[in-house]
Amino acid sequence: MIDSITIKNFMVHSELTLRDIPSINLIIGKNDTGKTGILKLLYGTVKALEIYSIKAKQSDVIFKKELSDKLLDTFMPRKNGLGDLVLKGSKEKLDVNITIAGNNGKYRQPIYFSFGERTEKSISTCIDHVVPLPNNTINALFIPAKEVLTAFNDIRNIRELQFGVGFDDTYLDLIKALNIPTTKGRVANELSQVNQTLEDLFEGKIEQTGLNEQPFIFKKGNQQFAMQQTAEGIKKIGILTTLITNRQLGKGTILFMDEPETALHPDAIRQMVEMLVAMSKAGVQIFLASHSYFVIKQLANCAKRDELNVRCWNMRREDGKTIINSYHDLIDGVLPSNSIIDEALKMYDEEISIDLK
Repeated sequence: MIDSITIKNFMVHSELTLRDIPSINLIIGKNDTGKTGILKLLYGTVKALEIYSIKAKQSDVIFKKELSDKLLDTFMPRKNGLGDLVLKGSKEKLDVNITIAGNNGKYRQPIYFSFGERTEKSISTCIDHVVPLPNNTINALFIPAKEVLTAFNDIRNIRELQFGVGFDDTYLDLIKALNIPTTKGRVANELSQVNQTLEDLFEGKIEQTGLNEQPFIFKKGNQQFAMQQTAEGIKKIGILTTLITNRQLGKGTILFMDEPETALHPDAIRQMVEMLVAMSKAGVQIFLASHSYFVIKQLANCAKRDELNVRCWNMRREDGKTIINSYHDLIDGVLPSNSIIDEALKMYDEEISIDLK
C-alpha cells in the first residue's frame, strides 16, 4: 500500500503531505484543483515500481529510467516534457517522496525523485537503491472517467501500431490488463461476492470473446450485445468485474478511479461504493476522485457502519490560486464542508428565493 506521500511544486499544488494513508481515499474538489493529476502521479510511480520489479529479475534495469518513461507516457506533456508538471511560477523543483509499505511491515520502500521545469525526458534526481518487490506483490490499475471497452481496439491500434498520443498509459495499461484471458482458479471470496453483486445489478455480465474484432460482449440471459449497444454504466461496472474475473484486481492491487460515478444512476453508484468497500477488505487500496454527493455520502455511511478509516482529501482554491488541502476521516459519518454540498445548498436557497417572490 501507499503509506505516505509528500509532494511539492506539482502542477497546481505547492505542497501536499499525508501520513498513514488508509485503504480507501476519496479526493474531492472543484474542476482544476488537480485531483486527476494527483491520481496519475501516484499511479505512474507505483506502476514504475511494478514494472521495475518484474524486469529486475530478468535483466539490468534502472528504476529512474522506468519512472521517467512511465510518467512521460502517463501525462503525455506536450511542450517541455516532464518540466510541464512543475508548478508554474515556482522557483523550486518538483519534489516527490512516496513510501510503499507491505507484507505486515516487512517491506518498506521510500521512492524519492525531483526535477525542474527544464527537465524533458529524464528525471534528474532519483533514489539510487530500490528493492524489487516479490512476484505478484503489487500491481497498479487506473480506471479513467471514460470507459475503454468500446474503444478497445482503437486505443491499442493508436498506441501500439501507430505510436500516436491520443490515449495516455492509463488507457493502454488498462486494456492490457483487460485483455488477459480468464483462467481457472479461485477468486478471493470477498471479490467473488463483489462480482456476483455487480452482475446482479445489471442482470448480466461482460464476457471476453477471444476475438480481436470484438473482444467483449454483454451477455444477458440468452442474448448477446456488442459494446456499441451496451449502456455506458454497464461497461463501467463491467471493467471492474472483468479485472476481478481474470485476477488482475485482487489483494495487493492499488486501484485508482477517476470519477467512477460517470454514466451511473445513483442506485448503481451506491452499489458500486459498497463493492469498493468490499474490495478494500480483500486487500485492495483505493484512490477515488469524484464530484458526486452520492459517492461521498455512501462512503461516509459505510465508514460509520463498518468502522472503517475512509479518508476524504478536500482540495480547494484560495484567492483563485493556491490549492489548500485538508483531510477528514469519515469514520463518524460526518461529511466535511465541501464544494459539492455547498452547491446543493445554493440550489436549495435559490428554490426558496424563487418561492418567496
